Amino acid sequence: MIDVVQLNKKFKELHVLFDINHTFQQGKTTVIIGASGSGKSTLLRCINHLEAPTSGAIYYKGELLDESNIQTVRKQMGMVFQNFNLFSNMKVSDNVGYALSVVKQLEAETIQTIVEQQLQTVGLSDKIDVYPKTLSGGQKQRVAIARCLAMEPEVFLFDEPTSSLDPEMVGEVLDVMRNITKQGFTNIIVTHEMGFAKEVADEVIFMYQGRIWEHAAKDEFFGQPKTQEAKAFLEKIL
Repeated sequence: MIDVVQLNKKFKELHVLFDINHTFQQGKTTVIIGASGSGKSTLLRCINHLEAPTSGAIYYKGELLDESNIQTVRKQMGMVFQNFNLFSNMKVSDNVGYALSVVKQLEAETIQTIVEQQLQTVGLSDKIDVYPKTLSGGQKQRVAIARCLAMEPEVFLFDEPTSSLDPEMVGEVLDVMRNITKQGFTNIIVTHEMGFAKEVADEVIFMYQGRIWEHAAKDEFFGQPKTQEAKAFLEKIL
């Protein structure tokens, strides 16, 4: 579904991604792990061209992604960021419904129905008329997920969605993500939550120094990592 071919990314003289090649399969959940600075988030941002590749290519359903079509393809890619990216001056209902109005240009009544449905999905029906400043970090992240769900994407990109949360809030977000992985979406998840990865992943990518060092089915990776770098990483984090 998503083919990454010889992807390189540089920020001026800093070479962050080196010759990344991978196919993300439709309907599967891929978890990307690795130490901070290994290129995980940069890879995710390149997939939907929030960062333009320095060289190489990314294909979505066989179509090369570039500036001519990325806005259309992004309608099929919901991205959940580390820091929520909610509009502080908008109520929760408007945060969830904004893209439905601007991008999909739906009628107000239809938007209201979708907003209510998705807030119910993430367990926040009672927060529909409040502003983000009144919410906990976990609630803000669930609003961000509801916003993505409302657009009915085919692909979910999660960029360390629990990294900014207090420990007691992590579980509520992972519960929502766990349900999403059961619904047939294509999910690409950057995370440090290894227990969650073991549970939901169809495949695991381990990144090291800007490269895909290993990729395998979750049982194979967690049970028998092939490289010393992966073994050392797992020993530290598990």
